[in-house]
Amino acid sequence: MTRWRRFERQEATLEYWEIRQEGIRCFLKWGSDRTPGKGSTTTLDDEEQARRQATRKINERLRKGFTEVDPPCDPAEAEADTPVLDVITGAAGPYAPVPQFLPVDGFDQVYRCARTPEHPMGFFEYYVLCEQGRSAVRFAVRAGSHQDTVVAGFLEFLCSRRDLAFDGRSHHKVPLPSPVGSFDHALFCSSALGRACAAYPGAAARVATAFPVFNCEIGDEDPEVLVDARIHGHAALPYSDWGRSPYPVVDMRFDIQPSYYRPSPKFKVYRSADLQKLMDILPTASPQSWLEVRSFRGETTRLEPTTTVSFADVLSLLAN
Repeated sequence: MTRWRRFERQEATLEYWEIRQEGIRCFLKWGSDRTPGKGSTTTLDDEEQARRQATRKINERLRKGFTEVDPPCDPAEAEADTPVLDVITGAAGPYAPVPQFLPVDGFDQVYRCARTPEHPMGFFEYYVLCEQGRSAVRFAVRAGSHQDTVVAGFLEFLCSRRDLAFDGRSHHKVPLPSPVGSFDHALFCSSALGRACAAYPGAAARVATAFPVFNCEIGDEDPEVLVDARIHGHAALPYSDWGRSPYPVVDMRFDIQPSYYRPSPKFKVYRSADLQKLMDILPTASPQSWLEVRSFRGETTRLEPTTTVSFADVLSLLAN
């Protein structure tokens, strides 16, 4: 199910509820004819779980008296043939400045827009176009870490692989033939995973994402749900900051008692700060307590109350 399905119920007001399942995600929208609409996204472990989630949610609405109706026109379908940059510039609000995309010298079908570059949170936004502009690969660089020569090196690599993010896979972690700044790999994300243009429904499904990463930041065998957590979750990579230090993978499962951390029987994505806090608690925890941390290579280190290893040593194992 890749299109929206809409359900309505007439009571004191006309209530509506919409759902769309795409890959491992379920998108929801709901509201009434008297209230602003709301939305949410749920990311599941795999597509089968997402399909079951969508079916369960639909059955819940049917039991509550909702009836399926034809959905309104989907902006993605209405603007399917409109060039990506035209969708973005045409979506500017009445009081918002229209973004100005300028061609990047030396690169075919590559455009750049400066978003308040003088502001501390300003950034440069790049679009590498495909299919005569009907799709694109996007990346952004914070103004404070932007260097033309470094970006040019990444563009040379990206322009020769601009179709990679559209091959049907959710993501690709690719070694760079030569470093881009301090980075040694690139991550290509599908439009659903990268969410590069979520604010522009007419182009969202046609814009993929790519950016440079350190090898230790994305697991070699990561499924989509873990990559999603790494780039969008509470431990998200600041991937538009091209002057940053590495953020190594910190996947943990543990049962440490007593602790204010709820036991986690399966590996989940955490921050290095969480690892340090748990390691501080572990020496005084119950003898049955344990913690396992997994690196980007899939190598697991088990820690127990009697383990004598420093946080710095564990972090070094995760980064190398």
